[in-house]
Amino acid sequence: MKTKIIPKLTLIIGIVLLIIAFIIPYDSLENLVGQGPRPIGIVSIFINPILGVIGSIFSIYKRQWLFLLLNIILIFSFYVIIAMFGFV
Repeated sequence: MKTKIIPKLTLIIGIVLLIIAFIIPYDSLENLVGQGPRPIGIVSIFINPILGVIGSIFSIYKRQWLFLLLNIILIFSFYVIIAMFGFV
């Protein structure tokens, strides 16, 4: 895989996962992970920061500053969602 498309790919995957997690009902993962975490919480706390760090590393490597900024926002997606909606 070309390293030039990795920052774009991680950003797109992160946004798509956030949209899917927002659509899924909050009690759908109750049988799998217990009663606590909601899908949007799992995506915004665990998955999106990992994707954001990977995308940021490759953005710095390829000097794609716009995707670096967007991947940093993806890293902090939990706090952005809390600020916008007040729930996770």
